[in-house]
Amino acid sequence: MIARTARLKAGPVDPREAVAAAARERGDSLAALSRMLDRRPSYLSAFVREGVPKALTPRDHGLLVAYFGRELGMRDLWDCHQSATIGAGPKPAKPIHSVSIR
Repeated sequence: MIARTARLKAGPVDPREAVAAAARERGDSLAALSRMLDRRPSYLSAFVREGVPKALTPRDHGLLVAYFGRELGMRDLWDCHQSATIGAGPKPAKPIHSVSIR
C-alpha cells in the first residue's frame, strides 16, 4: 500500500490534473493550448474544470504530449480497462467462409 501511495504522489494520473499542472508549470493558458489544438478557447478549460469531454481525442492527447514532452496521465480509463481485460487491441475478425449466391 505504501508503494502505491508513493507512486500516485509522484505525478498526477488523472489527465485533467496533468494537463492543468503542465500548463501551470510552463505558464501556458488553457485557452492558448485549446487554440493550438484548433478548438474553441474554452475547450481545455471545460475538460479540466467540468470533465467535458470525458476524454481527449487521441489526436488532442498526442499533440499535448508532444508539446509538453511528457505523458499526461491515462487518456481514457475505459480504454485502459478494456485492453487489460480483453487483450491488447481489437478482436481479430472471424474468417469469412465461401458463400454461394444464386
